[in-house]
Amino acid sequence: MARSRSASAAAKPAESAGEQELNRSALLAAAATEFAGHGLRGASLETIARAAGITRAMVYYYFGGREGLYIATLEEAYRGINAAEMALDVERLEPLQAMRKLVEFRIDFYAQNPTFVALVAVENQLEGAYLRQSEVVRDRGTHNLARTRSVLERGQREGAFRKGVDPLDLHQLMVSIGIFNVSNRHTFGLIFGRDLGSESQLARTRRMAAEVVLRYLAP
Repeated sequence: MARSRSASAAAKPAESAGEQELNRSALLAAAATEFAGHGLRGASLETIARAAGITRAMVYYYFGGREGLYIATLEEAYRGINAAEMALDVERLEPLQAMRKLVEFRIDFYAQNPTFVALVAVENQLEGAYLRQSEVVRDRGTHNLARTRSVLERGQREGAFRKGVDPLDLHQLMVSIGIFNVSNRHTFGLIFGRDLGSESQLARTRRMAAEVVLRYLAP
């Protein structure tokens, strides 16, 4: 007969809060790699557990199984990009410089975190079915636009940006260029003979993306 959760908890070795967090971080990092590479159903829980240095039983203990772990992985991925963007020091920059920094951040973040882009692709193939179950991600939608909206509105007040721009439209424009640069890197490169991931091409993409966004915002 299956053991109860409380019985499992009693049998589980005591860990400090720091050790528990370290295990969770390692587990979610391993899960992100596996889900990004093999999808929700193709991912191996054994591989994830082994990479994190735990047992498969602990995956079920903490997350209730495959789908719970997948949702937690999505939440951690979106939390990561949001935290990185909020850490940018743009408030002391004038609006044009601040917006350019936000655009360049998007290009660089996706290029440096292809696993995030792959997870987004996996969830889109699933039509957002699991992201829809996450109150954490859905509730952060407005928060995710906070930095972009702040810079946009400051630029509008100072006359650097035109009025009537929807922050979500602006966000979509920035994300689309950055995501494409990673999600289509291999096919685009094979067809046109251009390595979108090379340092020289990333620099070119940063300049292009910033120019597109700033021209879109020009008064």
